[in-house]
Amino acid sequence: MKIPGFAMCVIASLAVAAAAQPTSEPSRRIVVTGRAEGVTPAAAEEARLDALRVAVQNVCGSFINAQSEIEEFALVRDKVLEQPVGFARVVKVVRGPEAMEGFTQITLEAEVFPAIFERRWAEFAHIKQREGNPRMVLIVVEDDDPTDLNPPVVNGIAQRELEDFFLKHDVRLMDKDISDEVRRRDLELAARSGDDSKAAAAGAAFKADVVVVGQVEVRQGSSVFLEGREIKRWDAPLSIRVIQTDSGAVLVSRNYAAADVRSTALGTARDALIAVARQRAPDILSDIGEAWRKRATAGRTIQVTFEPCTRSRFKALQAAMIAHKGVTGGADGFALRELENQVAAVEVNWKYDLSQLADRLEELSVAFEGGVLRCEIAGQSANRLTVRLRVEPASPTSGPAASEPTAP
Repeated sequence: MKIPGFAMCVIASLAVAAAAQPTSEPSRRIVVTGRAEGVTPAAAEEARLDALRVAVQNVCGSFINAQSEIEEFALVRDKVLEQPVGFARVVKVVRGPEAMEGFTQITLEAEVFPAIFERRWAEFAHIKQREGNPRMVLIVVEDDDPTDLNPPVVNGIAQRELEDFFLKHDVRLMDKDISDEVRRRDLELAARSGDDSKAAAAGAAFKADVVVVGQVEVRQGSSVFLEGREIKRWDAPLSIRVIQTDSGAVLVSRNYAAADVRSTALGTARDALIAVARQRAPDILSDIGEAWRKRATAGRTIQVTFEPCTRSRFKALQAAMIAHKGVTGGADGFALRELENQVAAVEVNWKYDLSQLADRLEELSVAFEGGVLRCEIAGQSANRLTVRLRVEPASPTSGPAASEPTAP
């Protein structure tokens, strides 16, 4: 079984977050124990992840707001307050993984790096790796003179500035030029219309996990007089929306203006386009990384489709899954959103990555109507799983894997 070489850990420290300046501290090694429910390979992996979380908590500390201490406080705190204040890696396994009364336990030596990175791109690189190096497609609709008769264009100077910066930081950009004309046109129409669902569908057609849609229009602002000379000032607000292609979820929606206003008071409208894209590209990519960080550390919502699925099958799955540490929020963390024609759309609030959830589902064995309900992963994308359900005859030599819920 694999040992994660570098795992992001997620322990809150509001006191650290409030520090005036980020600092770096030397790494520290610590022996910790992690536990996870079950005795499967996926449980062993979760136990390792749990141990890394404990290691960072012990080294970096945590902040607890006593006023927030309510029923099931630990669960709420885990979902709402946790922020990344360090990273940890496994140095060596001291003992285990070993099964103990239905749990898997592992003791390992971890090296903790309690750094709040001074350079945000170091953190971005780790977050991007944890997210599986998502594939992006980027398109910007730009107009350097909305008063003329020329329509806005795509693949212009602002888009090229953003693409160059993204590529510099090893973002995987899908090449739109190798695709067919229909897909390129669909993406362009979605960008021009501002329709998020169409943009998500168009991005998915390029096999992208994320689509970045931008719109920027240069208009002449009020003039600036310097030593009796009138100088034109350009307004070039850059609107950016970042959309997850498989779910249509909006990760980022912000407007960006040039950071240095002097840069848009000199030169042409084209110069203003270059200025706003070049100056704000770091903030745009950083905001995307921040959206990933929140999803990765506070838990992500993963879309899972189960088929064929009845309500009674869903309730059996729900009862089994909410017993795992990975599901946050209890029954609300494994929620049925739609059930039609034996196809169930379920949202899962999950602590770990998508592959870990897939492993857990494949190992699931739930007693159901005299048999055993099992899962097979039929499809997987950046934030979505498709699962086929089947009921197998119960083995006469083994007991039930989980209690059978009462059918509605």
